[in-house]
Amino acid sequence: MTAPQPLPAAGFLNRPTAPRAFAEHITGDGDGRALVAFDPADHRLNQELALGLLSALGPVPAVYPADGCWSSLQVRTEADPGRTHGTGENQLHVDLVDRDLIPRYIALYCEREDPAGGGASALADLRAAATELGDTERALLQQPVFSYWTDQGVHGVGDPLERFAVLPERLEPGLPIRFTSKMRPHLLRGELLEGTGSARQETAAAFGALADAALRHRTTVRLRPGQLLVFDQLRWAHGRMPLGEGQEAIEPGRRRLLRQAYVQGGAR
Repeated sequence: MTAPQPLPAAGFLNRPTAPRAFAEHITGDGDGRALVAFDPADHRLNQELALGLLSALGPVPAVYPADGCWSSLQVRTEADPGRTHGTGENQLHVDLVDRDLIPRYIALYCEREDPAGGGASALADLRAAATELGDTERALLQQPVFSYWTDQGVHGVGDPLERFAVLPERLEPGLPIRFTSKMRPHLLRGELLEGTGSARQETAAAFGALADAALRHRTTVRLRPGQLLVFDQLRWAHGRMPLGEGQEAIEPGRRRLLRQAYVQGGAR
């Protein structure tokens, strides 16, 4: 599994077919991913231009209306290290995993990289990981017996599902794989899962096999200022590798800063 290579933004912006060329790339040769390099001198302009590209993929909702279309992924040393704003590894996952309208694409724009040299973004091909499973494991993960804690205060992503399947019946574009590695320890304790006794154990083991396969299909890319990473999260799980040591000694205004946007539905 190789990381996406940065492509100059001008190649998508300065042509008669822009931004359609961007959509054609990410749904074609890009294999559901794209890494676009803007001039890092003007982040505000770059984010506006990026919204123009993203609009070719589908509507760009303000999932958190107070933030607008771009939310800030700041580093907070007091946060849980494994969560969005933390300093440790954020395990592979799909955002808003339990919503009936999971956003199709996620965009991450880098304003500041980690001055301590860490914080690479991770992507894992869930479709490839699922093909490594046996028929019995896939069948167990296709059952709507899973649940997860729902995000509050979000808009444009539909209602939370009381129960859902991790794998769709067919591994096809546009069908979500509802996966988060953070479920694994809970499933092993019999939580977040319908069923009893051995059935729960077998289902938890199947999920563990998928999580292990996802790690085998993981790649990382350390975003540089002005770079935009876009990926189809119905196929690609994402995460964050640990930030560099000594974050407490770095002034908050110098720590890693990404902006995140979502794209709903749209292009395949």
